[in-house]
Amino acid sequence: MTKNWLVAMLGSAAMAVSAGAPAQQGPTPGFYVGADVGNADFGSEDDTAIRVLGGYQINRNFAAELGYSQLLDKGGVEVSAFELVGIGLFPLGNRFSIFGKLGFANVDVETPGTSQDRTELTYGVGVQYDLTPRFGLRGQWQRYDTDTEVDVLSVGVTYRF
Repeated sequence: MTKNWLVAMLGSAAMAVSAGAPAQQGPTPGFYVGADVGNADFGSEDDTAIRVLGGYQINRNFAAELGYSQLLDKGGVEVSAFELVGIGLFPLGNRFSIFGKLGFANVDVETPGTSQDRTELTYGVGVQYDLTPRFGLRGQWQRYDTDTEVDVLSVGVTYRF
């Protein structure tokens, strides 16, 4: 009886310890694509922002991402951005992680009769939940440091190859 109890306790302990191993695994390295939609706030103006992106997951904690965003298209004014950002991920579980992003964005502002583009700093924070090993959901806040700071709050999807 004591031997069976001891085996049961050791087996339970081994299962409890091994349950933490999958939680330490993050997204697998490789390419991914995605899209976000949200609200871009320009202080006195706001509009629906749309972003398409592609990236490479280097390891479970780092990724590099390229994106194109349409930030404002209202009243003859159009603001768009191409961006290159580095992403630092911190997995909180097997499927859930928080991330920070930092990089540069080439922001293009077109008004009737003028066009201006500048390379500016962009940064943000977010969360990601992986529904499957290939498909994930994302929520994030991102700021573009232009003459008028642009804040984007968005939700999106990612697909890994």
